[in-house]
Amino acid sequence: MNESKRHTYDQGVIGNCSYTAHIQKDSDITWMCWPRFDSSFIFGGLLDQEKGGEFSIKPTDTITSTHQSYIENTNILTTEITSNSGCYKITDFAPRFFQQDRYFKPLMLIRKVERISGTPRVVVRCHPKGNYGQLEPEPSLGSNHIRFLGLDASVRLTTNISLTNILSNQSFVLSETKYMVLTWGPPLEAALDETCEAFLLKTTKYWQNWIKSANITSFYQRQAIRSALILKIHQYEDTGAIVAATTTSFPESPGSGRNWDYRYCWLRDTYYTLNAFNNIGHFEESEKYFHYILNTTIEEDNRYQPLYGIDGTKALIEKELDLKGYLDNTPVRIGNDAYTHKQNDVYGQVLVSLLPLFNDLRIVFDERFDAPSLIFKTLKMIERTFEEKDAGLWEFRNLAQQHCYTYLFHWAGSSAAIKIGKTLKNDKIAELATQLKARSQQMIEKCYVKSKKRLRPSSRG
Repeated sequence: MNESKRHTYDQGVIGNCSYTAHIQKDSDITWMCWPRFDSSFIFGGLLDQEKGGEFSIKPTDTITSTHQSYIENTNILTTEITSNSGCYKITDFAPRFFQQDRYFKPLMLIRKVERISGTPRVVVRCHPKGNYGQLEPEPSLGSNHIRFLGLDASVRLTTNISLTNILSNQSFVLSETKYMVLTWGPPLEAALDETCEAFLLKTTKYWQNWIKSANITSFYQRQAIRSALILKIHQYEDTGAIVAATTTSFPESPGSGRNWDYRYCWLRDTYYTLNAFNNIGHFEESEKYFHYILNTTIEEDNRYQPLYGIDGTKALIEKELDLKGYLDNTPVRIGNDAYTHKQNDVYGQVLVSLLPLFNDLRIVFDERFDAPSLIFKTLKMIERTFEEKDAGLWEFRNLAQQHCYTYLFHWAGSSAAIKIGKTLKNDKIAELATQLKARSQQMIEKCYVKSKKRLRPSSRG
Protein backbone atom coordinates (compact mmCIF):
# COMPACT_ATOMS: atom_id res chain seq x y z
CA MET A 1 0.00 0.00 0.00
CA ASN A 2 1.65 3.28 -1.08
CA GLU A 3 1.25 6.68 0.54
CA SER A 4 -1.55 7.77 -1.81
CA LYS A 5 -3.72 4.83 -0.73
CA ARG A 6 -3.45 5.39 2.99
CA HIS A 7 -6.59 6.54 4.73
CA THR A 8 -8.64 6.11 7.83
CA TYR A 9 -11.34 3.44 7.85
CA ASP A 10 -13.95 5.98 6.83
CA GLN A 11 -17.15 4.05 7.40
CA GLY A 12 -19.92 3.57 9.91
CA VAL A 13 -20.53 0.46 11.98
CA ILE A 14 -23.84 -0.92 13.22
CA GLY A 15 -24.58 -3.98 15.33
CA ASN A 16 -26.79 -5.56 17.97
CA CYS A 17 -24.50 -7.96 19.91
CA SER A 18 -25.26 -10.73 17.42
CA TYR A 19 -23.40 -9.28 14.41
CA THR A 20 -21.93 -6.06 13.03
CA ALA A 21 -21.94 -4.45 9.59
CA HIS A 22 -19.52 -1.88 8.16
CA ILE A 23 -21.07 0.65 5.79
CA GLN A 24 -19.17 2.89 3.39
CA LYS A 25 -20.16 6.47 2.66
CA ASP A 26 -21.44 5.41 -0.76
CA SER A 27 -23.95 3.12 1.08
CA ASP A 28 -22.22 -0.19 0.27
CA ILE A 29 -22.03 -2.72 3.11
CA THR A 30 -18.43 -3.83 2.70
CA TRP A 31 -18.08 -6.09 5.73
CA MET A 32 -20.71 -8.25 7.41
CA CYS A 33 -20.33 -11.77 8.77
CA TRP A 34 -23.33 -14.04 9.35
CA PRO A 35 -24.47 -15.79 11.44
CA ARG A 36 -21.61 -14.94 13.86
CA PHE A 37 -18.64 -12.60 14.13
CA ASP A 38 -16.29 -15.44 13.16
CA SER A 39 -18.41 -16.79 10.27
CA SER A 40 -17.71 -16.20 6.60
CA PHE A 41 -18.60 -12.76 5.38
CA ILE A 42 -21.86 -12.40 3.52
CA PHE A 43 -20.59 -9.05 2.27
CA GLY A 44 -16.83 -8.60 2.16
CA GLY A 45 -15.88 -5.91 -0.33
CA LEU A 46 -13.29 -4.54 2.11
CA LEU A 47 -11.09 -7.54 1.33
CA ASP A 48 -12.05 -8.18 -2.29
CA GLN A 49 -14.43 -6.05 -4.35
CA GLU A 50 -14.97 -8.81 -6.91
CA LYS A 51 -15.45 -11.79 -4.60
CA GLY A 52 -16.88 -9.84 -1.66
CA GLY A 53 -20.35 -9.13 -3.02
CA GLU A 54 -22.27 -5.88 -2.62
CA PHE A 55 -25.29 -4.36 -0.91
CA SER A 56 -25.66 -0.74 -1.97
CA ILE A 57 -28.15 1.96 -2.89
CA LYS A 58 -26.26 4.24 -5.27
CA PRO A 59 -27.39 7.05 -7.61
CA THR A 60 -27.14 6.56 -11.36
CA ASP A 61 -25.33 9.87 -11.74
CA THR A 62 -22.21 11.17 -10.00
CA ILE A 63 -22.18 11.45 -6.21
CA THR A 64 -21.35 15.05 -5.32
CA SER A 65 -21.29 14.65 -1.52
CA THR A 66 -21.94 12.12 1.21
CA HIS A 67 -22.31 12.45 4.95
CA GLN A 68 -22.60 9.82 7.65
CA SER A 69 -23.74 10.29 11.24
CA TYR A 70 -25.40 8.34 14.01
CA ILE A 71 -28.79 9.08 15.46
CA GLU A 72 -27.75 10.70 18.71
CA ASN A 73 -26.51 8.24 21.35
CA THR A 74 -27.31 5.14 19.27
CA ASN A 75 -25.71 2.59 16.97
CA ILE A 76 -28.14 3.56 14.21
CA LEU A 77 -26.34 4.99 11.18
CA THR A 78 -27.61 7.50 8.63
CA THR A 79 -25.91 8.04 5.26
CA GLU A 80 -26.95 11.08 3.25
CA ILE A 81 -26.02 10.97 -0.44
CA THR A 82 -26.31 13.91 -2.83
CA SER A 83 -25.98 13.68 -6.60
CA ASN A 84 -26.89 15.99 -9.48
CA SER A 85 -30.42 14.56 -9.60
CA GLY A 86 -31.27 14.86 -5.90
CA CYS A 87 -30.58 13.88 -2.31
CA TYR A 88 -31.64 10.88 -0.24
CA LYS A 89 -30.94 9.36 3.17
CA ILE A 90 -30.36 5.75 4.18
CA THR A 91 -30.93 4.66 7.77
CA ASP A 92 -29.19 1.40 8.63
CA PHE A 93 -29.62 -0.51 11.88
CA ALA A 94 -29.56 -3.90 13.53
CA PRO A 95 -32.67 -4.22 15.74
CA ARG A 96 -32.01 -4.49 19.47
CA PHE A 97 -34.44 -3.89 22.31
CA PHE A 98 -35.88 -5.49 25.42
CA GLN A 99 -38.92 -7.65 24.77
CA GLN A 100 -40.63 -10.37 26.82
CA ASP A 101 -37.95 -10.28 29.56
CA ARG A 102 -35.06 -10.75 27.14
CA TYR A 103 -33.13 -8.91 24.44
CA PHE A 104 -34.45 -9.09 20.90
CA LYS A 105 -31.33 -9.11 18.69
CA PRO A 106 -32.16 -10.99 15.48
CA LEU A 107 -29.94 -11.67 12.49
CA MET A 108 -31.76 -8.90 10.68
CA LEU A 109 -30.47 -5.84 8.84
CA ILE A 110 -32.93 -3.03 8.13
CA ARG A 111 -32.32 -0.31 5.54
CA LYS A 112 -34.73 2.60 5.26
CA VAL A 113 -34.32 4.84 2.18
CA GLU A 114 -35.92 8.31 2.12
CA ARG A 115 -35.99 10.99 -0.54
CA ILE A 116 -34.89 14.39 0.78
CA SER A 117 -34.93 16.59 -2.32
CA GLY A 118 -35.00 16.46 -6.11
CA THR A 119 -35.75 13.29 -8.06
CA PRO A 120 -32.87 10.95 -7.21
CA ARG A 121 -32.60 7.91 -9.44
CA VAL A 122 -30.96 4.96 -7.69
CA VAL A 123 -29.85 1.38 -8.27
CA VAL A 124 -30.11 -1.24 -5.52
CA ARG A 125 -27.61 -4.08 -5.71
CA CYS A 126 -27.84 -6.99 -3.30
CA HIS A 127 -25.33 -9.74 -4.06
CA PRO A 128 -24.45 -11.76 -0.94
CA LYS A 129 -21.65 -14.31 -0.99
CA GLY A 130 -20.80 -17.44 0.98
CA ASN A 131 -17.67 -19.35 1.99
CA TYR A 132 -15.48 -16.24 1.89
CA GLY A 133 -16.44 -15.34 -1.66
CA GLN A 134 -16.23 -18.85 -3.12
CA LEU A 135 -20.00 -19.35 -3.20
CA GLU A 136 -22.48 -17.18 -5.08
CA PRO A 137 -26.03 -18.03 -3.97
CA GLU A 138 -28.79 -18.28 -6.52
CA PRO A 139 -31.54 -15.65 -6.24
CA SER A 140 -35.12 -16.91 -6.23
CA LEU A 141 -38.13 -14.63 -6.62
CA GLY A 142 -40.93 -14.64 -4.05
CA SER A 143 -44.09 -12.55 -3.77
CA ASN A 144 -42.44 -9.62 -2.00
CA HIS A 145 -38.99 -10.99 -1.36
CA ILE A 146 -35.87 -12.50 -2.88
CA ARG A 147 -34.42 -15.70 -1.44
CA PHE A 148 -30.71 -16.40 -1.85
CA LEU A 149 -30.28 -20.16 -2.12
CA GLY A 150 -27.21 -22.23 -1.32
CA LEU A 151 -26.04 -20.63 1.91
CA ASP A 152 -26.00 -22.39 5.28
CA ALA A 153 -29.40 -20.95 6.18
CA SER A 154 -32.24 -19.15 4.46
CA VAL A 155 -31.21 -15.61 3.51
CA ARG A 156 -34.10 -13.41 2.40
CA LEU A 157 -34.49 -9.81 1.31
CA THR A 158 -37.99 -8.51 1.98
CA THR A 159 -38.77 -5.12 0.43
CA ASN A 160 -41.33 -2.79 -1.13
CA ILE A 161 -38.90 -2.03 -3.97
CA SER A 162 -39.56 -3.63 -7.32
CA LEU A 163 -37.95 -7.07 -7.19
CA THR A 164 -37.44 -6.91 -10.95
CA ASN A 165 -35.38 -3.75 -10.54
CA ILE A 166 -33.19 -5.35 -7.86
CA LEU A 167 -32.61 -8.62 -9.70
CA SER A 168 -31.72 -6.86 -12.93
CA ASN A 169 -29.84 -3.94 -11.31
CA GLN A 170 -32.24 -1.51 -12.96
CA SER A 171 -32.56 2.04 -11.71
CA PHE A 172 -35.75 3.65 -10.42
CA VAL A 173 -36.85 7.07 -9.20
CA LEU A 174 -36.94 7.29 -5.43
CA SER A 175 -40.31 9.00 -5.00
CA GLU A 176 -41.37 7.44 -1.67
CA THR A 177 -39.82 5.85 1.37
CA LYS A 178 -38.54 2.34 0.73
CA TYR A 179 -37.60 -0.42 3.17
CA MET A 180 -35.33 -3.43 2.87
CA VAL A 181 -35.05 -6.18 5.48
CA LEU A 182 -32.32 -8.78 5.05
CA THR A 183 -32.67 -11.82 7.31
CA TRP A 184 -30.72 -14.98 8.09
CA GLY A 185 -32.92 -17.86 9.16
CA PRO A 186 -36.43 -16.83 10.20
CA PRO A 187 -37.76 -14.25 7.68
CA LEU A 188 -39.83 -11.17 8.36
CA GLU A 189 -43.49 -12.17 8.12
CA ALA A 190 -45.07 -9.02 9.60
CA ALA A 191 -46.11 -5.80 7.85
CA LEU A 192 -42.99 -4.30 6.31
CA ASP A 193 -43.21 -0.53 6.86
CA GLU A 194 -44.94 -0.70 10.24
CA THR A 195 -42.47 -3.27 11.56
CA CYS A 196 -39.42 -1.34 10.35
CA GLU A 197 -40.65 1.90 11.92
CA ALA A 198 -41.54 0.15 15.18
CA PHE A 199 -38.15 -1.57 15.34
CA LEU A 200 -36.40 1.71 14.55
CA LEU A 201 -38.20 3.50 17.39
CA LYS A 202 -37.57 0.70 19.89
CA THR A 203 -33.91 0.35 18.91
CA THR A 204 -33.41 4.12 19.22
CA LYS A 205 -34.94 4.11 22.70
CA TYR A 206 -32.85 1.11 23.77
CA TRP A 207 -29.51 2.68 22.87
CA GLN A 208 -30.41 6.10 24.23
CA ASN A 209 -31.56 4.60 27.53
CA TRP A 210 -28.37 2.50 27.70
CA ILE A 211 -26.26 5.64 27.40
CA LYS A 212 -28.52 7.56 29.78
CA SER A 213 -27.82 4.98 32.48
CA ALA A 214 -24.04 5.20 31.96
CA ASN A 215 -21.84 7.28 34.24
CA ILE A 216 -19.92 9.31 31.64
CA THR A 217 -18.47 12.61 32.78
CA SER A 218 -18.34 15.80 30.70
CA PHE A 219 -14.63 15.33 29.85
CA TYR A 220 -14.62 14.39 26.13
CA GLN A 221 -18.14 13.14 26.75
CA ARG A 222 -19.21 12.85 23.12
CA GLN A 223 -16.16 10.75 22.24
CA ALA A 224 -16.61 8.58 25.34
CA ILE A 225 -20.26 7.94 24.45
CA ARG A 226 -19.36 6.86 20.93
CA SER A 227 -16.58 4.62 22.24
CA ALA A 228 -18.93 2.97 24.74
CA LEU A 229 -21.52 2.32 22.05
CA ILE A 230 -19.04 0.71 19.67
CA LEU A 231 -17.47 -1.40 22.42
CA LYS A 232 -20.89 -2.68 23.44
CA ILE A 233 -21.56 -4.27 20.05
CA HIS A 234 -18.26 -6.16 20.25
CA GLN A 235 -19.78 -8.55 22.76
CA TYR A 236 -21.29 -11.71 21.35
CA GLU A 237 -24.10 -11.76 23.84
CA ASP A 238 -25.15 -15.36 23.23
CA THR A 239 -22.01 -16.67 24.97
CA GLY A 240 -20.65 -13.54 26.68
CA ALA A 241 -17.44 -13.47 24.63
CA ILE A 242 -16.02 -10.10 23.63
CA VAL A 243 -14.14 -9.99 20.32
CA ALA A 244 -10.98 -7.95 19.85
CA ALA A 245 -12.33 -6.76 16.48
CA THR A 246 -15.10 -7.70 14.09
CA THR A 247 -12.78 -7.85 11.07
CA THR A 248 -9.87 -9.87 9.76
CA SER A 249 -6.69 -9.08 7.83
CA PHE A 250 -6.53 -5.31 8.13
CA PRO A 251 -2.76 -4.62 7.99
CA GLU A 252 -0.92 -3.43 11.09
CA SER A 253 1.19 -1.36 8.70
CA PRO A 254 1.18 -1.15 4.89
CA GLY A 255 2.86 -4.09 3.21
CA SER A 256 3.95 -5.66 6.50
CA GLY A 257 2.14 -8.97 6.01
CA ARG A 258 0.96 -8.66 9.62
CA ASN A 259 -2.68 -9.09 8.72
CA TRP A 260 -4.41 -11.07 11.47
CA ASP A 261 -7.87 -12.36 12.25
CA TYR A 262 -9.11 -10.66 15.43
CA ARG A 263 -12.68 -12.00 15.49
CA TYR A 264 -12.01 -13.96 18.67
CA CYS A 265 -12.02 -13.40 22.41
CA TRP A 266 -8.59 -12.35 23.70
CA LEU A 267 -8.53 -12.56 27.49
CA ARG A 268 -6.23 -9.53 27.59
CA ASP A 269 -8.34 -7.29 25.36
CA THR A 270 -11.48 -8.34 27.20
CA TYR A 271 -10.04 -7.08 30.48
CA TYR A 272 -9.60 -3.58 29.07
CA THR A 273 -13.07 -3.59 27.51
CA LEU A 274 -14.76 -4.75 30.71
CA ASN A 275 -12.77 -2.23 32.72
CA ALA A 276 -14.17 0.51 30.48
CA PHE A 277 -17.73 -0.76 31.05
CA ASN A 278 -17.19 -0.96 34.80
CA ASN A 279 -15.91 2.60 34.85
CA ILE A 280 -19.19 3.85 33.37
CA GLY A 281 -21.32 1.72 35.67
CA HIS A 282 -22.31 -1.07 33.28
CA PHE A 283 -21.78 -4.55 34.71
CA GLU A 284 -24.05 -6.76 32.64
CA GLU A 285 -21.20 -7.40 30.22
CA SER A 286 -18.99 -8.70 33.06
CA GLU A 287 -21.70 -11.04 34.27
CA LYS A 288 -22.08 -12.54 30.81
CA TYR A 289 -18.31 -12.81 30.45
CA PHE A 290 -18.13 -14.75 33.73
CA HIS A 291 -20.29 -17.48 32.20
CA TYR A 292 -18.15 -17.46 29.06
CA ILE A 293 -14.86 -17.80 30.94
CA LEU A 294 -16.29 -20.46 33.26
CA ASN A 295 -17.63 -22.57 30.40
CA THR A 296 -14.55 -22.04 28.24
CA THR A 297 -11.90 -22.85 30.84
CA ILE A 298 -13.72 -25.47 32.94
CA GLU A 299 -11.52 -28.25 31.52
CA GLU A 300 -8.29 -26.23 31.43
CA ASP A 301 -5.92 -27.46 34.15
CA ASN A 302 -2.44 -26.29 33.15
CA ARG A 303 -2.86 -22.96 31.36
CA TYR A 304 -5.27 -20.66 29.60
CA GLN A 305 -4.87 -19.83 25.94
CA PRO A 306 -4.46 -16.14 25.12
CA LEU A 307 -7.64 -16.34 23.03
CA TYR A 308 -10.58 -18.62 22.35
CA GLY A 309 -13.35 -18.75 19.79
CA ILE A 310 -16.55 -16.95 20.71
CA ASP A 311 -18.13 -20.33 21.41
CA GLY A 312 -15.10 -21.49 23.43
CA THR A 313 -13.35 -23.23 20.53
CA LYS A 314 -9.69 -23.84 21.36
CA ALA A 315 -8.11 -24.74 18.01
CA LEU A 316 -8.28 -21.64 15.79
CA ILE A 317 -6.39 -23.05 12.84
CA GLU A 318 -4.83 -20.30 10.76
CA LYS A 319 -5.51 -20.37 7.01
CA GLU A 320 -4.83 -18.06 4.09
CA LEU A 321 -7.58 -17.21 1.61
CA ASP A 322 -7.41 -16.39 -2.08
CA LEU A 323 -8.63 -12.80 -1.70
CA LYS A 324 -7.02 -9.56 -2.81
CA GLY A 325 -6.87 -8.11 0.69
CA TYR A 326 -7.54 -4.66 2.01
CA LEU A 327 -5.95 -2.25 -0.48
CA ASP A 328 -4.07 -5.23 -1.93
CA ASN A 329 -2.51 -6.14 1.43
CA THR A 330 -2.03 -9.90 1.54
CA PRO A 331 -2.24 -12.49 2.91
CA VAL A 332 -5.87 -12.62 4.02
CA ARG A 333 -6.11 -14.90 7.03
CA ILE A 334 -8.83 -16.61 9.02
CA GLY A 335 -8.06 -18.30 12.31
CA ASN A 336 -5.17 -17.18 14.48
CA ASP A 337 -2.13 -19.19 15.49
CA ALA A 338 -1.76 -17.08 18.63
CA TYR A 339 -3.94 -19.64 20.38
CA THR A 340 -0.78 -21.80 20.64
CA HIS A 341 1.24 -19.05 22.35
CA LYS A 342 2.30 -18.85 25.95
CA GLN A 343 1.13 -15.45 27.18
CA ASN A 344 1.16 -15.68 30.94
CA ASP A 345 -0.23 -12.24 31.69
CA VAL A 346 -3.70 -13.58 30.82
CA TYR A 347 -4.18 -15.24 34.23
CA GLY A 348 -3.99 -11.91 36.01
CA GLN A 349 -6.30 -10.32 33.48
CA VAL A 350 -8.96 -12.97 34.09
CA LEU A 351 -8.83 -12.30 37.83
CA VAL A 352 -8.92 -8.52 37.48
CA SER A 353 -11.80 -8.78 34.97
CA LEU A 354 -13.90 -10.77 37.45
CA LEU A 355 -13.08 -8.69 40.54
CA PRO A 356 -16.04 -6.26 40.30
CA LEU A 357 -18.50 -9.16 40.36
CA PHE A 358 -17.23 -10.09 43.80
CA ASN A 359 -16.15 -6.77 45.24
CA ASP A 360 -18.59 -4.13 43.99
CA LEU A 361 -21.63 -3.92 46.25
CA ARG A 362 -23.75 -2.46 43.45
CA ILE A 363 -23.82 -5.89 41.78
CA VAL A 364 -26.09 -8.68 42.95
CA PHE A 365 -24.21 -11.61 41.46
CA ASP A 366 -25.69 -14.95 42.45
CA GLU A 367 -22.76 -17.00 41.14
CA ARG A 368 -20.08 -15.30 43.25
CA PHE A 369 -20.21 -17.98 45.92
CA ASP A 370 -19.96 -20.79 43.35
CA ALA A 371 -16.68 -19.58 41.84
CA PRO A 372 -13.83 -20.37 44.30
CA SER A 373 -12.53 -23.27 42.18
CA LEU A 374 -12.14 -20.99 39.13
CA ILE A 375 -10.28 -18.35 41.16
CA PHE A 376 -7.99 -20.83 42.88
CA LYS A 377 -7.24 -22.67 39.64
CA THR A 378 -6.24 -19.42 37.96
CA LEU A 379 -3.91 -18.56 40.84
CA LYS A 380 -2.28 -21.99 40.57
CA MET A 381 -1.61 -21.27 36.90
CA ILE A 382 0.26 -18.10 37.89
CA GLU A 383 2.26 -20.14 40.40
CA ARG A 384 3.02 -22.92 37.94
CA THR A 385 4.23 -20.62 35.15
CA PHE A 386 5.90 -17.97 37.30
CA GLU A 387 9.46 -18.60 36.07
CA GLU A 388 8.40 -19.48 32.52
CA LYS A 389 9.45 -17.39 29.55
CA ASP A 390 6.55 -16.40 27.30
CA ALA A 391 5.56 -14.53 24.15
CA GLY A 392 4.20 -11.71 26.27
CA LEU A 393 2.03 -8.79 25.35
CA TRP A 394 3.89 -8.47 22.07
CA GLU A 395 2.80 -11.94 20.88
CA PHE A 396 6.21 -12.85 19.48
CA ARG A 397 5.91 -15.96 17.32
CA ASN A 398 9.55 -17.02 17.53
CA LEU A 399 10.80 -15.47 20.76
CA ALA A 400 10.20 -16.30 24.42
CA GLN A 401 11.54 -14.21 27.31
CA GLN A 402 10.49 -12.85 30.67
CA HIS A 403 8.32 -9.73 30.41
CA CYS A 404 7.77 -7.12 33.08
CA TYR A 405 4.21 -6.69 31.78
CA THR A 406 3.49 -10.32 32.62
CA TYR A 407 4.66 -9.82 36.22
CA LEU A 408 2.64 -6.63 36.50
CA PHE A 409 -0.48 -8.66 35.80
CA HIS A 410 0.64 -11.45 38.10
CA TRP A 411 0.72 -8.71 40.75
CA ALA A 412 -2.62 -7.16 39.70
CA GLY A 413 -4.33 -10.55 39.45
CA SER A 414 -3.02 -11.64 42.84
CA SER A 415 -4.18 -8.35 44.37
CA ALA A 416 -7.64 -8.93 42.90
CA ALA A 417 -7.69 -12.52 44.19
CA ILE A 418 -6.88 -11.35 47.73
CA LYS A 419 -10.02 -9.18 47.66
CA ILE A 420 -12.08 -11.98 46.09
CA GLY A 421 -10.82 -14.40 48.76
CA LYS A 422 -11.94 -12.04 51.50
CA THR A 423 -15.38 -11.67 49.90
CA LEU A 424 -15.71 -15.44 49.62
CA LYS A 425 -14.23 -15.89 53.12
CA ASN A 426 -11.82 -18.34 51.51
CA ASP A 427 -8.46 -18.34 53.32
CA LYS A 428 -6.93 -20.76 50.80
CA ILE A 429 -7.39 -18.25 47.98
CA ALA A 430 -6.24 -15.28 50.05
CA GLU A 431 -3.07 -17.01 51.28
CA LEU A 432 -1.90 -18.16 47.85
CA ALA A 433 -2.72 -14.78 46.33
CA THR A 434 -0.71 -12.99 49.03
CA GLN A 435 2.35 -15.17 48.34
CA LEU A 436 2.14 -14.60 44.59
CA LYS A 437 1.71 -10.86 45.03
CA ALA A 438 4.93 -10.67 47.02
CA ARG A 439 6.85 -12.75 44.45
CA SER A 440 5.50 -10.58 41.63
CA GLN A 441 6.58 -7.43 43.44
CA GLN A 442 10.13 -8.75 43.64
CA MET A 443 10.21 -9.56 39.92
CA ILE A 444 8.85 -6.14 38.99
CA GLU A 445 11.61 -4.50 41.04
CA LYS A 446 14.24 -6.64 39.27
CA CYS A 447 12.83 -5.58 35.91
CA TYR A 448 13.05 -1.95 36.98
CA VAL A 449 16.71 -2.31 38.00
CA LYS A 450 17.55 -4.00 34.69
CA SER A 451 15.83 -1.28 32.69
CA LYS A 452 17.75 1.44 34.52
CA LYS A 453 21.03 -0.29 33.68
CA ARG A 454 20.09 -0.52 30.02
CA LEU A 455 19.21 3.18 29.93
CA ARG A 456 22.40 4.30 31.75
CA PRO A 457 24.51 6.64 29.56
CA SER A 458 27.75 5.23 28.20
CA SER A 459 30.93 6.19 30.11
CA ARG A 460 32.88 6.33 26.88
CA GLY A 461 33.42 9.74 25.36
